[in-house]
Amino acid sequence: MLERLVIRDLALVDRAEVRFGSGLNVLTGETGAGKSLVVQAVSLLLGGRADADAVREGATAATVEGEFRPGPDLAPRVAELLGEWGLEPEGETVILRREIQAAGRSRAGVNQSPVTQAALRRLGEILVDLHGQHEHQSLLRPGAGVETLDRLGGLGAPAARYAAALAGWRQATAELDVLEASLADYAERRDHLIQAARDLDETRPVAGEEEELAREAGRLAHTDRLRELAGEALARLSDGDGAALDGLNAAARALEQARALDPGLDEVAPALDEARIAAGEVARTLAGYAASLEADPAALESVESRREALARLKRRYRRDLPGLIAWREEIARELATGEDAEGARARAHEAVRRAAAECAAAGDALSQARRAAAADWTTRLTRELKPLGFDHAQLEFSVTRLDPGSAGFGAQGLDEVEMRFTANPGEPPRPLQKIASGGELSRVMLALKTALEAQDRVDVLLFDEVDSGIGGAVARAVGERLRRLSQHRQLICVTHLPMIAALGTHHLRVTKHRAAGRTVTRIEPVAGEPRVEELSRMLAGDRITETTRRQARELLGDVPLKAAPR
Repeated sequence: MLERLVIRDLALVDRAEVRFGSGLNVLTGETGAGKSLVVQAVSLLLGGRADADAVREGATAATVEGEFRPGPDLAPRVAELLGEWGLEPEGETVILRREIQAAGRSRAGVNQSPVTQAALRRLGEILVDLHGQHEHQSLLRPGAGVETLDRLGGLGAPAARYAAALAGWRQATAELDVLEASLADYAERRDHLIQAARDLDETRPVAGEEEELAREAGRLAHTDRLRELAGEALARLSDGDGAALDGLNAAARALEQARALDPGLDEVAPALDEARIAAGEVARTLAGYAASLEADPAALESVESRREALARLKRRYRRDLPGLIAWREEIARELATGEDAEGARARAHEAVRRAAAECAAAGDALSQARRAAAADWTTRLTRELKPLGFDHAQLEFSVTRLDPGSAGFGAQGLDEVEMRFTANPGEPPRPLQKIASGGELSRVMLALKTALEAQDRVDVLLFDEVDSGIGGAVARAVGERLRRLSQHRQLICVTHLPMIAALGTHHLRVTKHRAAGRTVTRIEPVAGEPRVEELSRMLAGDRITETTRRQARELLGDVPLKAAPR
Protein backbone atom coordinates (compact mmCIF):
# COMPACT_ATOMS: atom_id res chain seq x y z
CA MET A 1 0.00 0.00 0.00
CA LEU A 2 0.96 3.68 -0.19
CA GLU A 3 2.11 4.59 3.31
CA ARG A 4 3.51 8.08 2.85
CA LEU A 5 3.34 10.81 0.22
CA VAL A 6 5.63 13.86 0.42
CA ILE A 7 4.93 16.83 -1.86
CA ARG A 8 7.22 19.86 -2.17
CA ASP A 9 6.61 23.01 -4.23
CA LEU A 10 3.89 21.50 -6.40
CA ALA A 11 1.39 24.17 -7.47
CA LEU A 12 -0.07 25.59 -4.22
CA VAL A 13 1.62 23.04 -1.95
CA ASP A 14 4.86 24.31 -0.42
CA ARG A 15 5.40 21.15 1.63
CA ALA A 16 3.01 18.43 2.68
CA GLU A 17 3.57 14.98 4.13
CA VAL A 18 0.50 12.78 3.87
CA ARG A 19 0.23 9.42 5.59
CA PHE A 20 -2.31 6.89 4.39
CA GLY A 21 -3.62 3.82 6.17
CA SER A 22 -5.16 0.56 5.12
CA GLY A 23 -8.80 0.44 4.09
CA LEU A 24 -10.64 3.47 2.68
CA ASN A 25 -8.84 6.82 2.80
CA VAL A 26 -11.06 9.78 1.87
CA LEU A 27 -9.88 13.26 0.87
CA THR A 28 -12.28 16.17 1.16
CA GLY A 29 -12.09 19.94 0.91
CA GLU A 30 -13.72 22.95 -0.63
CA THR A 31 -13.71 23.41 -4.38
CA GLY A 32 -10.37 24.82 -5.44
CA ALA A 33 -8.63 23.85 -2.20
CA GLY A 34 -6.28 21.52 -4.05
CA LYS A 35 -7.69 18.00 -3.71
CA SER A 36 -6.64 17.29 -7.28
CA LEU A 37 -3.02 18.00 -6.31
CA VAL A 38 -2.87 14.66 -4.47
CA VAL A 39 -4.08 12.91 -7.63
CA GLN A 40 -1.56 14.88 -9.68
CA ALA A 41 1.25 13.98 -7.28
CA VAL A 42 0.46 10.25 -7.45
CA SER A 43 0.16 10.49 -11.24
CA LEU A 44 3.68 11.96 -11.39
CA LEU A 45 4.98 9.07 -9.26
CA LEU A 46 3.45 6.66 -11.77
CA GLY A 47 5.45 8.19 -14.61
CA GLY A 48 2.77 10.65 -15.72
CA ARG A 49 3.45 13.62 -17.93
CA ALA A 50 5.40 16.40 -16.18
CA ASP A 51 4.53 20.05 -16.74
CA ALA A 52 6.93 22.78 -15.67
CA ASP A 53 3.92 25.03 -14.97
CA ALA A 54 3.14 22.75 -12.00
CA VAL A 55 6.25 24.02 -10.15
CA ARG A 56 5.31 26.45 -7.39
CA GLU A 57 6.04 30.06 -8.26
CA GLY A 58 9.54 31.01 -7.09
CA ALA A 59 10.74 27.41 -6.63
CA THR A 60 13.39 25.81 -8.81
CA ALA A 61 11.76 22.38 -8.81
CA ALA A 62 8.77 20.41 -7.55
CA THR A 63 9.34 16.99 -6.00
CA VAL A 64 7.02 14.15 -5.11
CA GLU A 65 8.07 11.11 -3.10
CA GLY A 66 5.95 8.07 -2.31
CA GLU A 67 6.78 5.24 0.08
CA PHE A 68 5.05 1.98 -0.84
CA ARG A 69 4.90 -1.33 1.00
CA PRO A 70 3.90 -3.98 -1.58
CA GLY A 71 1.67 -6.78 -0.34
CA PRO A 72 2.76 -10.44 -0.44
CA ASP A 73 1.24 -10.96 -3.90
CA LEU A 74 3.02 -7.95 -5.43
CA ALA A 75 6.36 -8.05 -3.61
CA PRO A 76 7.87 -10.76 -5.88
CA ARG A 77 6.83 -8.85 -9.02
CA VAL A 78 8.35 -5.64 -7.65
CA ALA A 79 11.57 -7.43 -6.66
CA GLU A 80 11.81 -9.02 -10.11
CA LEU A 81 11.45 -5.63 -11.80
CA LEU A 82 14.04 -4.02 -9.52
CA GLY A 83 16.40 -6.91 -10.23
CA GLU A 84 15.94 -6.34 -13.96
CA TRP A 85 17.20 -2.78 -13.43
CA GLY A 86 20.08 -3.91 -11.22
CA LEU A 87 18.53 -2.44 -8.06
CA GLU A 88 18.44 -4.16 -4.69
CA PRO A 89 15.22 -4.03 -2.61
CA GLU A 90 15.58 -1.94 0.55
CA GLY A 91 13.62 -3.82 3.19
CA GLU A 92 9.89 -4.19 2.68
CA THR A 93 9.34 -0.74 1.16
CA VAL A 94 10.04 0.81 -2.20
CA ILE A 95 10.39 4.58 -2.59
CA LEU A 96 9.42 6.30 -5.84
CA ARG A 97 10.60 9.86 -6.48
CA ARG A 98 9.86 12.39 -9.20
CA GLU A 99 11.33 15.84 -9.69
CA ILE A 100 10.05 18.45 -12.15
CA GLN A 101 12.37 21.38 -12.68
CA ALA A 102 11.07 24.85 -13.47
CA ALA A 103 13.34 24.80 -16.54
CA GLY A 104 11.27 21.93 -17.92
CA ARG A 105 13.41 18.87 -17.22
CA SER A 106 12.15 15.87 -15.25
CA ARG A 107 13.99 13.24 -13.20
CA ALA A 108 12.76 9.97 -11.73
CA GLY A 109 14.20 7.65 -9.10
CA VAL A 110 13.49 4.40 -7.29
CA ASN A 111 15.16 3.67 -3.93
CA GLN A 112 17.53 6.62 -4.47
CA SER A 113 18.71 5.28 -7.85
CA PRO A 114 17.91 7.14 -11.09
CA VAL A 115 15.52 5.43 -13.52
CA THR A 116 13.80 6.47 -16.71
CA GLN A 117 10.27 7.78 -16.80
CA ALA A 118 9.25 4.65 -18.72
CA ALA A 119 10.74 2.47 -15.97
CA LEU A 120 8.85 4.44 -13.33
CA ARG A 121 5.66 3.92 -15.32
CA ARG A 122 6.22 0.14 -15.44
CA LEU A 123 6.67 -0.02 -11.68
CA GLY A 124 3.73 2.31 -11.10
CA GLU A 125 1.44 0.06 -13.11
CA ILE A 126 2.15 -2.73 -10.64
CA LEU A 127 1.59 -0.61 -7.53
CA VAL A 128 -1.32 1.75 -8.24
CA ASP A 129 -4.43 1.93 -10.36
CA LEU A 130 -5.63 5.50 -10.76
CA HIS A 131 -9.25 6.15 -11.75
CA GLY A 132 -10.51 9.55 -12.77
CA GLN A 133 -8.44 10.28 -15.87
CA HIS A 134 -7.42 8.09 -18.76
CA GLU A 135 -3.72 8.02 -17.95
CA HIS A 136 -2.70 5.08 -15.73
CA GLN A 137 -6.08 3.35 -15.97
CA SER A 138 -4.95 -0.27 -16.03
CA LEU A 139 -8.19 -1.33 -17.66
CA LEU A 140 -7.60 1.05 -20.57
CA ARG A 141 -4.12 -0.16 -21.45
CA PRO A 142 -3.42 -2.36 -24.48
CA GLY A 143 -4.28 -5.95 -23.73
CA ALA A 144 -6.36 -5.05 -20.68
CA GLY A 145 -9.56 -6.37 -22.26
CA VAL A 146 -8.09 -9.86 -22.65
CA GLU A 147 -6.55 -9.87 -19.17
CA THR A 148 -9.75 -8.63 -17.50
CA LEU A 149 -12.00 -11.13 -19.29
CA ASP A 150 -9.64 -14.02 -18.53
CA ARG A 151 -9.55 -13.09 -14.85
CA LEU A 152 -13.32 -12.59 -14.60
CA GLY A 153 -13.98 -15.84 -16.43
CA GLY A 154 -11.39 -17.85 -14.49
CA LEU A 155 -9.65 -18.77 -17.75
CA GLY A 156 -6.17 -19.15 -16.27
CA ALA A 157 -5.90 -22.86 -17.20
CA PRO A 158 -6.80 -22.61 -20.92
CA ALA A 159 -4.71 -19.43 -21.19
CA ALA A 160 -1.73 -21.28 -19.67
CA ARG A 161 -2.21 -24.18 -22.11
CA TYR A 162 -2.21 -21.74 -25.02
CA ALA A 163 0.91 -20.00 -23.66
CA ALA A 164 2.72 -23.35 -23.44
CA ALA A 165 1.66 -24.28 -26.98
CA LEU A 166 2.74 -20.86 -28.24
CA ALA A 167 6.16 -21.31 -26.63
CA GLY A 168 6.49 -24.69 -28.35
CA TRP A 169 5.57 -23.21 -31.73
CA ARG A 170 8.02 -20.34 -31.30
CA GLN A 171 10.80 -22.76 -30.39
CA ALA A 172 10.08 -25.01 -33.37
CA THR A 173 10.00 -21.98 -35.67
CA ALA A 174 13.27 -20.66 -34.26
CA GLU A 175 14.92 -24.06 -34.72
CA LEU A 176 13.75 -24.15 -38.35
CA ASP A 177 15.23 -20.68 -38.93
CA VAL A 178 18.54 -21.78 -37.41
CA LEU A 179 18.54 -24.90 -39.59
CA GLU A 180 17.88 -22.92 -42.77
CA ALA A 181 20.64 -20.45 -41.90
CA SER A 182 23.02 -23.33 -41.23
CA LEU A 183 22.19 -25.15 -44.46
CA ALA A 184 22.54 -21.94 -46.47
CA ASP A 185 26.32 -21.85 -45.98
CA TYR A 186 26.92 -25.53 -45.23
CA ALA A 187 28.66 -26.16 -48.56
CA GLU A 188 31.22 -23.45 -47.75
CA ARG A 189 31.77 -24.68 -44.20
CA ARG A 190 31.80 -28.42 -44.92
CA ASP A 191 35.55 -28.75 -45.57
CA HIS A 192 36.36 -26.63 -42.52
CA LEU A 193 34.12 -28.79 -40.29
CA ILE A 194 35.62 -32.04 -41.60
CA GLN A 195 39.17 -30.78 -40.99
CA ALA A 196 38.25 -29.58 -37.49
CA ALA A 197 36.71 -32.95 -36.69
CA ARG A 198 39.85 -34.70 -37.92
CA ASP A 199 42.11 -32.46 -35.81
CA LEU A 200 40.00 -32.94 -32.71
CA ASP A 201 39.84 -36.70 -33.19
CA GLU A 202 43.61 -36.89 -33.59
CA THR A 203 44.30 -34.84 -30.49
CA ARG A 204 41.35 -36.12 -28.41
CA PRO A 205 41.35 -33.43 -25.71
CA VAL A 206 40.04 -34.53 -22.29
CA ALA A 207 38.22 -32.36 -19.74
CA GLY A 208 40.60 -31.20 -16.96
CA GLU A 209 43.64 -32.38 -18.90
CA GLU A 210 45.37 -29.00 -19.04
CA GLU A 211 45.49 -28.63 -15.27
CA GLU A 212 46.82 -32.17 -14.79
CA LEU A 213 49.52 -31.66 -17.44
CA ALA A 214 50.59 -28.39 -15.84
CA ARG A 215 51.03 -30.13 -12.47
CA GLU A 216 52.98 -33.01 -14.05
CA ALA A 217 55.23 -30.64 -15.98
CA GLY A 218 56.04 -28.73 -12.80
CA ARG A 219 56.91 -31.93 -10.97
CA LEU A 220 59.14 -33.26 -13.77
CA ALA A 221 60.89 -29.93 -14.31
CA HIS A 222 61.87 -29.58 -10.60
CA THR A 223 62.71 -33.16 -9.63
CA ASP A 224 66.05 -32.34 -7.93
CA ARG A 225 64.67 -29.45 -5.93
CA LEU A 226 61.59 -31.45 -4.87
CA ARG A 227 63.81 -34.36 -3.74
CA GLU A 228 65.94 -31.94 -1.72
CA LEU A 229 62.94 -30.29 -0.03
CA ALA A 230 61.21 -33.61 0.71
CA GLY A 231 64.44 -34.95 2.23
CA GLU A 232 64.80 -31.89 4.42
CA ALA A 233 61.24 -32.22 5.66
CA LEU A 234 61.76 -35.94 6.32
CA ALA A 235 64.95 -35.28 8.26
CA ARG A 236 63.24 -32.77 10.50
CA LEU A 237 60.48 -35.26 11.16
CA SER A 238 62.36 -38.51 11.77
CA ASP A 239 65.98 -38.82 10.56
CA GLY A 240 68.05 -35.97 11.96
CA ASP A 241 69.14 -34.81 15.39
CA GLY A 242 66.23 -33.35 17.27
CA ALA A 243 63.71 -34.97 14.89
CA ALA A 244 60.11 -34.16 15.66
CA LEU A 245 59.09 -37.79 16.04
CA ASP A 246 61.82 -38.38 18.63
CA GLY A 247 60.60 -35.39 20.58
CA LEU A 248 56.96 -36.53 20.37
CA ASN A 249 57.90 -40.02 21.57
CA ALA A 250 59.88 -38.56 24.47
CA ALA A 251 56.94 -36.33 25.34
CA ALA A 252 54.61 -39.34 25.31
CA ARG A 253 56.87 -41.27 27.74
CA ALA A 254 57.06 -38.29 30.09
CA LEU A 255 53.30 -37.83 29.96
CA GLU A 256 52.72 -41.50 30.71
CA GLN A 257 54.75 -41.14 33.94
CA ALA A 258 52.93 -37.92 34.83
CA ARG A 259 49.54 -39.58 34.37
CA ALA A 260 50.50 -42.21 36.93
CA LEU A 261 50.93 -39.39 39.44
CA ASP A 262 47.94 -37.26 38.28
CA PRO A 263 45.05 -38.98 36.44
CA GLY A 264 43.78 -35.50 35.53
CA LEU A 265 46.25 -35.56 32.63
CA ASP A 266 44.47 -38.52 31.01
CA GLU A 267 42.46 -36.27 28.69
CA VAL A 268 45.68 -34.78 27.20
CA ALA A 269 47.13 -38.14 26.12
CA PRO A 270 44.82 -38.82 23.09
CA ALA A 271 45.78 -35.52 21.44
CA LEU A 272 49.48 -36.30 21.82
CA ASP A 273 48.96 -39.81 20.42
CA GLU A 274 47.16 -38.36 17.38
CA ALA A 275 50.09 -35.98 16.78
CA ARG A 276 52.59 -38.89 16.91
CA ILE A 277 50.48 -40.96 14.49
CA ALA A 278 50.03 -38.03 12.08
CA ALA A 279 53.75 -37.21 12.12
CA GLY A 280 54.61 -40.86 11.45
CA GLU A 281 52.20 -41.02 8.49
CA VAL A 282 53.65 -37.83 7.01
CA ALA A 283 57.16 -39.21 7.39
CA ARG A 284 56.27 -42.44 5.60
CA THR A 285 54.54 -40.50 2.78
CA LEU A 286 57.53 -38.19 2.32
CA ALA A 287 59.92 -41.15 2.24
CA GLY A 288 57.91 -42.82 -0.51
CA TYR A 289 57.56 -39.54 -2.41
CA ALA A 290 61.32 -38.84 -2.29
CA ALA A 291 62.10 -42.41 -3.43
CA SER A 292 59.74 -42.03 -6.40
CA LEU A 293 61.36 -38.84 -7.66
CA GLU A 294 63.60 -39.53 -10.59
CA ALA A 295 64.68 -37.23 -13.40
CA ASP A 296 62.88 -38.26 -16.60
CA PRO A 297 63.64 -35.88 -19.50
CA ALA A 298 61.69 -38.07 -21.94
CA ALA A 299 58.54 -37.91 -19.80
CA LEU A 300 58.91 -34.13 -19.46
CA GLU A 301 59.30 -33.77 -23.22
CA SER A 302 56.19 -35.88 -23.76
CA VAL A 303 54.15 -33.75 -21.35
CA GLU A 304 55.31 -30.48 -22.92
CA SER A 305 54.59 -31.84 -26.38
CA ARG A 306 51.03 -32.68 -25.34
CA ARG A 307 50.54 -29.22 -23.83
CA GLU A 308 51.77 -27.59 -27.06
CA ALA A 309 49.39 -29.75 -29.14
CA LEU A 310 46.44 -28.59 -27.04
CA ALA A 311 47.58 -24.94 -27.19
CA ARG A 312 47.94 -25.19 -30.97
CA LEU A 313 44.39 -26.58 -31.26
CA LYS A 314 43.02 -23.78 -29.08
CA ARG A 315 44.79 -21.10 -31.12
CA ARG A 316 43.66 -22.54 -34.43
CA TYR A 317 39.98 -22.77 -33.55
CA ARG A 318 39.85 -19.93 -31.01
CA ARG A 319 38.14 -21.94 -28.27
CA ASP A 320 39.18 -23.09 -24.82
CA LEU A 321 39.45 -26.78 -24.04
CA PRO A 322 35.87 -27.25 -22.75
CA GLY A 323 34.65 -25.32 -25.81
CA LEU A 324 36.58 -27.60 -28.16
CA ILE A 325 35.17 -30.73 -26.52
CA ALA A 326 31.59 -29.40 -26.79
CA TRP A 327 32.21 -28.19 -30.36
CA ARG A 328 33.16 -31.70 -31.46
CA GLU A 329 29.63 -32.86 -30.68
CA GLU A 330 28.17 -29.83 -32.50
CA ILE A 331 30.31 -30.60 -35.53
CA ALA A 332 29.02 -34.18 -35.60
CA ARG A 333 25.43 -32.95 -35.52
CA GLU A 334 26.01 -30.30 -38.18
CA LEU A 335 27.77 -32.72 -40.51
CA ALA A 336 24.99 -35.25 -40.08
CA THR A 337 22.38 -32.60 -40.73
CA GLY A 338 24.22 -31.16 -43.72
CA GLU A 339 24.65 -34.57 -45.35
CA ASP A 340 20.91 -35.17 -44.90
CA ALA A 341 19.73 -31.63 -45.63
CA GLU A 342 16.39 -32.53 -47.16
CA GLY A 343 15.56 -34.96 -44.39
CA ALA A 344 16.51 -32.47 -41.70
CA ARG A 345 14.49 -29.75 -43.39
CA ALA A 346 11.46 -32.02 -43.70
CA ARG A 347 11.65 -33.01 -40.03
CA ALA A 348 11.95 -29.37 -38.93
CA HIS A 349 8.95 -28.34 -41.06
CA GLU A 350 6.94 -31.22 -39.63
CA ALA A 351 7.82 -30.11 -36.09
CA VAL A 352 6.61 -26.58 -36.91
CA ARG A 353 3.40 -27.97 -38.43
CA ARG A 354 2.64 -30.07 -35.35
CA ALA A 355 3.42 -27.19 -33.00
CA ALA A 356 1.21 -24.86 -35.05
CA ALA A 357 -1.66 -27.36 -34.94
CA GLU A 358 -1.32 -27.66 -31.16
CA CYS A 359 -1.22 -23.87 -30.81
CA ALA A 360 -4.29 -23.45 -33.03
CA ALA A 361 -6.22 -26.07 -31.06
CA ALA A 362 -5.31 -24.46 -27.73
CA GLY A 363 -6.18 -21.04 -29.18
CA ASP A 364 -9.57 -22.24 -30.42
CA ALA A 365 -10.39 -23.72 -27.00
CA LEU A 366 -9.39 -20.45 -25.34
CA SER A 367 -11.48 -18.45 -27.84
CA GLN A 368 -14.58 -20.54 -27.13
CA ALA A 369 -14.09 -20.09 -23.38
CA ARG A 370 -13.66 -16.34 -23.86
CA ARG A 371 -16.83 -15.99 -25.92
CA ALA A 372 -18.82 -17.84 -23.27
CA ALA A 373 -17.29 -15.71 -20.51
CA ALA A 374 -17.91 -12.51 -22.53
CA ALA A 375 -21.62 -13.31 -22.90
CA ASP A 376 -21.94 -14.12 -19.20
CA TRP A 377 -20.03 -11.11 -17.91
CA THR A 378 -21.63 -8.65 -20.31
CA THR A 379 -24.96 -9.44 -18.64
CA ARG A 380 -23.56 -9.41 -15.11
CA LEU A 381 -21.58 -6.17 -15.49
CA THR A 382 -24.49 -4.38 -17.17
CA ARG A 383 -26.59 -5.38 -14.14
CA GLU A 384 -23.84 -4.14 -11.81
CA LEU A 385 -23.93 -0.70 -13.48
CA LYS A 386 -27.61 0.00 -12.75
CA PRO A 387 -27.20 0.85 -9.04
CA LEU A 388 -24.35 3.19 -10.02
CA GLY A 389 -26.66 5.51 -11.94
CA PHE A 390 -26.60 3.80 -15.34
CA ASP A 391 -30.21 2.66 -15.77
CA HIS A 392 -29.86 2.03 -19.49
CA ALA A 393 -26.11 1.51 -19.79
CA GLN A 394 -24.41 -1.50 -21.29
CA LEU A 395 -20.86 -2.71 -20.70
CA GLU A 396 -19.74 -5.54 -22.94
CA PHE A 397 -16.71 -7.51 -24.00
CA SER A 398 -16.27 -7.62 -27.76
CA VAL A 399 -14.30 -10.72 -28.81
CA THR A 400 -13.06 -10.68 -32.41
CA ARG A 401 -10.75 -13.05 -34.23
CA LEU A 402 -7.26 -11.71 -34.91
CA ASP A 403 -5.88 -11.75 -38.41
CA PRO A 404 -2.67 -13.71 -37.82
CA GLY A 405 -1.00 -12.34 -40.97
CA SER A 406 2.72 -12.76 -40.87
CA ALA A 407 2.85 -12.73 -37.08
CA GLY A 408 1.42 -16.22 -36.74
CA PHE A 409 -0.19 -16.45 -33.30
CA GLY A 410 -0.91 -13.62 -30.87
CA ALA A 411 0.83 -13.42 -27.52
CA GLN A 412 -2.49 -13.62 -25.63
CA GLY A 413 -4.42 -15.87 -27.99
CA LEU A 414 -6.27 -15.75 -31.26
CA ASP A 415 -8.62 -12.97 -30.15
CA GLU A 416 -8.76 -9.26 -29.69
CA VAL A 417 -10.90 -8.38 -26.68
CA GLU A 418 -12.22 -4.86 -26.31
CA MET A 419 -14.36 -3.44 -23.52
CA ARG A 420 -17.22 -1.36 -24.95
CA PHE A 421 -19.66 0.91 -23.14
CA THR A 422 -22.75 3.00 -23.81
CA ALA A 423 -24.67 5.02 -21.23
CA ASN A 424 -27.66 5.83 -23.43
CA PRO A 425 -30.35 3.57 -24.95
CA GLY A 426 -30.24 3.36 -28.72
CA GLU A 427 -26.55 4.28 -28.85
CA PRO A 428 -24.15 1.50 -29.84
CA PRO A 429 -21.43 0.62 -27.32
CA ARG A 430 -18.10 2.30 -28.03
CA PRO A 431 -14.57 1.52 -26.85
CA LEU A 432 -14.17 2.32 -23.16
CA GLN A 433 -11.33 4.75 -23.96
CA LYS A 434 -13.77 7.04 -25.77
CA ILE A 435 -16.03 7.71 -22.76
CA ALA A 436 -15.90 11.48 -22.31
CA SER A 437 -16.94 11.89 -18.68
CA GLY A 438 -14.33 11.22 -16.02
CA GLY A 439 -17.11 10.54 -13.51
CA GLU A 440 -18.75 7.98 -15.78
CA LEU A 441 -15.44 6.35 -16.47
CA SER A 442 -14.62 6.12 -12.76
CA ARG A 443 -17.95 4.48 -11.97
CA VAL A 444 -17.49 1.98 -14.80
CA MET A 445 -14.06 1.20 -13.38
CA LEU A 446 -15.63 0.82 -9.93
CA ALA A 447 -18.08 -1.74 -11.31
CA LEU A 448 -15.25 -3.70 -12.92
CA LYS A 449 -13.07 -3.51 -9.84
CA THR A 450 -15.97 -4.67 -7.65
CA ALA A 451 -16.50 -7.64 -9.95
CA LEU A 452 -12.80 -8.50 -9.72
CA GLU A 453 -12.58 -7.80 -5.97
CA ALA A 454 -9.88 -10.03 -4.43
CA GLN A 455 -8.53 -11.01 -7.86
CA ASP A 456 -7.25 -7.50 -8.50
CA ARG A 457 -3.48 -7.41 -9.00
CA VAL A 458 -2.89 -3.86 -7.72
CA ASP A 459 -2.54 -2.94 -4.04
CA VAL A 460 -3.68 0.68 -4.27
CA LEU A 461 -6.78 2.05 -6.01
CA LEU A 462 -7.16 5.83 -6.31
CA PHE A 463 -10.61 7.13 -7.30
CA ASP A 464 -11.18 10.71 -8.40
CA GLU A 465 -14.52 12.00 -9.70
CA VAL A 466 -16.20 8.69 -8.89
CA ASP A 467 -19.05 10.61 -7.22
CA SER A 468 -19.25 13.38 -9.83
CA GLY A 469 -22.85 14.31 -10.60
CA ILE A 470 -24.48 11.69 -8.37
CA GLY A 471 -26.34 11.63 -5.09
CA GLY A 472 -28.97 9.75 -3.13
CA ALA A 473 -29.26 6.04 -3.81
CA VAL A 474 -26.51 6.11 -6.43
CA ALA A 475 -24.09 7.71 -3.98
CA ARG A 476 -24.97 5.08 -1.38
CA ALA A 477 -24.34 2.32 -3.97
CA VAL A 478 -20.96 3.86 -4.87
CA GLY A 479 -20.05 4.13 -1.20
CA GLU A 480 -21.00 0.53 -0.51
CA ARG A 481 -18.78 -0.69 -3.33
CA LEU A 482 -15.89 1.50 -2.24
CA ARG A 483 -16.10 0.16 1.27
CA ARG A 484 -16.38 -3.42 -0.01
CA LEU A 485 -13.29 -2.99 -2.19
CA SER A 486 -11.37 -1.51 0.73
CA GLN A 487 -11.59 -4.86 2.50
CA HIS A 488 -9.20 -6.27 -0.09
CA ARG A 489 -7.16 -3.22 -1.20
CA GLN A 490 -6.11 0.18 0.02
CA LEU A 491 -8.43 2.80 -1.48
CA ILE A 492 -7.81 6.53 -1.75
CA CYS A 493 -10.92 8.42 -2.79
CA VAL A 494 -11.29 12.13 -3.52
CA THR A 495 -14.93 12.94 -2.77
CA HIS A 496 -17.30 15.85 -2.33
CA LEU A 497 -20.19 13.75 -0.94
CA PRO A 498 -20.51 13.57 2.88
CA MET A 499 -22.17 10.14 2.78
CA ILE A 500 -19.08 8.71 1.05
CA ALA A 501 -16.63 10.67 3.20
CA ALA A 502 -18.28 9.27 6.33
CA LEU A 503 -17.41 5.73 5.24
CA GLY A 504 -13.67 6.37 5.30
CA THR A 505 -11.40 4.47 7.63
CA HIS A 506 -9.10 7.52 7.48
CA HIS A 507 -10.20 11.06 6.61
CA LEU A 508 -7.88 13.73 5.18
CA ARG A 509 -8.98 17.35 4.75
CA VAL A 510 -7.48 19.65 2.11
CA THR A 511 -7.61 23.36 2.95
CA LYS A 512 -6.30 26.56 1.42
CA HIS A 513 -4.76 29.37 3.50
CA ARG A 514 -2.84 32.61 3.12
CA ALA A 515 0.62 32.71 4.67
CA ALA A 516 3.23 35.44 4.23
CA GLY A 517 1.13 36.95 1.48
CA ARG A 518 0.88 33.71 -0.51
CA THR A 519 -1.74 31.02 -0.90
CA VAL A 520 -0.79 27.57 0.40
CA THR A 521 -2.58 24.24 0.49
CA ARG A 522 -2.57 22.05 3.60
CA ILE A 523 -3.46 18.35 3.78
CA GLU A 524 -4.21 17.16 7.30
CA PRO A 525 -5.95 14.19 8.95
CA VAL A 526 -9.21 14.87 10.77
CA ALA A 527 -10.78 12.75 13.48
CA GLY A 528 -13.26 13.21 16.29
CA GLU A 529 -15.02 16.57 16.38
CA PRO A 530 -12.93 18.10 13.54
CA ARG A 531 -14.21 15.30 11.31
CA VAL A 532 -17.78 16.06 12.38
CA GLU A 533 -17.16 19.72 11.49
CA GLU A 534 -15.79 18.77 8.06
CA LEU A 535 -18.80 16.57 7.31
CA SER A 536 -21.08 19.38 8.52
CA ARG A 537 -19.37 21.77 6.11
CA MET A 538 -19.91 19.28 3.29
CA LEU A 539 -23.58 19.04 4.24
CA ALA A 540 -24.35 22.73 4.70
CA GLY A 541 -21.45 24.81 3.48
CA ASP A 542 -20.72 27.78 5.75
CA ARG A 543 -24.04 27.48 7.64
CA ILE A 544 -23.00 24.86 10.16
CA THR A 545 -25.58 24.32 12.89
CA GLU A 546 -26.25 21.77 15.59
CA THR A 547 -28.66 20.15 13.15
CA THR A 548 -25.94 19.64 10.53
CA ARG A 549 -23.57 18.35 13.22
CA ARG A 550 -26.19 15.84 14.30
CA GLN A 551 -26.65 14.79 10.69
CA ALA A 552 -22.88 14.38 10.36
CA ARG A 553 -22.80 12.15 13.43
CA GLU A 554 -25.66 10.10 12.01
CA LEU A 555 -23.73 9.65 8.76
CA LEU A 556 -20.74 8.40 10.70
CA GLY A 557 -22.97 5.81 12.35
CA ASP A 558 -20.78 2.94 13.52
CA VAL A 559 -17.66 4.59 12.12
CA PRO A 560 -15.62 5.73 15.18
CA LEU A 561 -14.99 9.44 15.58
CA LYS A 562 -11.34 8.65 16.17
CA ALA A 563 -9.49 7.40 13.08
CA ALA A 564 -8.34 3.81 13.14
CA PRO A 565 -4.60 3.27 13.69
CA ARG A 566 -2.51 3.51 10.55
